Amino acid sequence: MKLLIVDTETTGLKVEEHRMIEVAAILYSVPHRTTLFQLSTLLNANDNAAEHINRIPPAVLPEVCTKTQQHFIDLLQYLAHSANYVIAHNAAFDREWFDGHHLPILSTSAGKPLEWLCTLEDFSFPYQTRPRENLVSLALNHGIGVSSAHRALTDCSLIAALFDRMENLEAMIEEAKRPKALFLAQVSYPNKDLAKQAGFQWNPDRKEWTRRMLEADTKDLPFSVVKIPSSP
Repeated sequence: MKLLIVDTETTGLKVEEHRMIEVAAILYSVPHRTTLFQLSTLLNANDNAAEHINRIPPAVLPEVCTKTQQHFIDLLQYLAHSANYVIAHNAAFDREWFDGHHLPILSTSAGKPLEWLCTLEDFSFPYQTRPRENLVSLALNHGIGVSSAHRALTDCSLIAALFDRMENLEAMIEEAKRPKALFLAQVSYPNKDLAKQAGFQWNPDRKEWTRRMLEADTKDLPFSVVKIPSSP
């Protein structure tokens, strides 16, 4: 089994307004617990409003050769063809950019939809302290040194290092594949911290706490939840 671990850096959070400016990927061998291939590139752009987060100088982005960029995209798609799953931390965010109009790759492999798994939502790690733990905290909890963050290849490497330490990685992947649903937390404002501690996210537009999770796991929550029907 092979995994394609991917990460992106972007100029903002909205696909329709911002751009992807860095992509990295690691092709990872599950049985051998090792990296097979890794690559990373900046993407051509004119600005970077998120420089304070990702530390990518906007002045360098126009210098990225679009021809070289296309070779990278072709190679990334080739690696995807040999992978069983695509892995990302907060995969819903990264997948938006790959499936969107900025860089429409990784949506299919050999004519079939690629299956994505998320280390933020789908996996449970041995020394994880809370649901939806950030990648840096996960790494530190498992004895992995962190020298930098918020660069695409660095974050891919942290995921690979986590997988290196998992003796039961195959079983963890099978567990991660189990179908999940979106649930709405039934909590009052004074109890909002209960939802936050349980990994639920606040939606400011809808004024509600939601989390994608296994239905069986909702029985262990200290509050009731309502399942949100999936879109047709």
